[in-house]
Amino acid sequence: MERDLSLKNNTNATDKIDEIRLALHSKAGSQIVWILVEGEDDCRVYPKFFDKTKASVEFVNGGKEQLALALNALVKETKQVIGIQDADFSHLEKKKLAITNLFFTDYHDIEMTMLSFDDVISNMFTEYRLQDKRDDIWQNVLQESSYIAYIRWYNEKKNGRILFSGLKYGDNLAEISDGKISLKIPDLLQELNMRSKNKTEELTSENMEDFIATHKTRDLLNLCNGHDVTALLSLIIGGRVSHHEFCRHLRLSFNMQHFSQTKLYAGIAVWQAQHGYSILRNSA
Repeated sequence: MERDLSLKNNTNATDKIDEIRLALHSKAGSQIVWILVEGEDDCRVYPKFFDKTKASVEFVNGGKEQLALALNALVKETKQVIGIQDADFSHLEKKKLAITNLFFTDYHDIEMTMLSFDDVISNMFTEYRLQDKRDDIWQNVLQESSYIAYIRWYNEKKNGRILFSGLKYGDNLAEISDGKISLKIPDLLQELNMRSKNKTEELTSENMEDFIATHKTRDLLNLCNGHDVTALLSLIIGGRVSHHEFCRHLRLSFNMQHFSQTKLYAGIAVWQAQHGYSILRNSA
């Protein structure tokens, strides 16, 4: 059931609903459980964990809202559909799943879930011959990423319409000295303000300091965004790997044995047992 990802770029909830409705009435599609995901890269992570003869991972363009629309519509018509969504700040805010057949990642997103496994991190640092500096680099990147995460959290709660898409840190927004990376916070705030033409308010160091003071958490795996963490890690590694390649190596390092230890896997395992399906691959 694999498809060219480029064909999915404009597939929103309505398109995906119609596509799955049609497939369910075909001989092959009537036997498939459809797994809806919110990100294009999710289609590079999740398929290897499911039996491809029994399940199809489908990207719904438009983020959480479009995924929710598609899932809400389809669960009223068939039990052969589930959704997987990045938790984002839901675990920190103690939010419960309100949509039938929807599952959250264990941590902020699938990247942070992958990086929650010690041997995955070790494999990545060994790949780039940085195993001796692993702990220092990891803690440095988490701390720097946390500031960006607080901006993202603030933006979500305030519906600030700050535009993060396409943001690159590089030399303009981060600097590396003695093997440590540090954000240029004034420049970061200025860049976000300038690129966000429809923002509802100006980001300032003062309102961010106030927000951080009232929302401080040590749970960095649920706070930090995987895109930010992997972007900063790839910058520290330097010219040996691009951000795109780093993420590809991360996906390759995360295997079925890891996935089978997640709460996400456990939740789907319970669901499939309750509904008489066997879509998860064997972890042995």
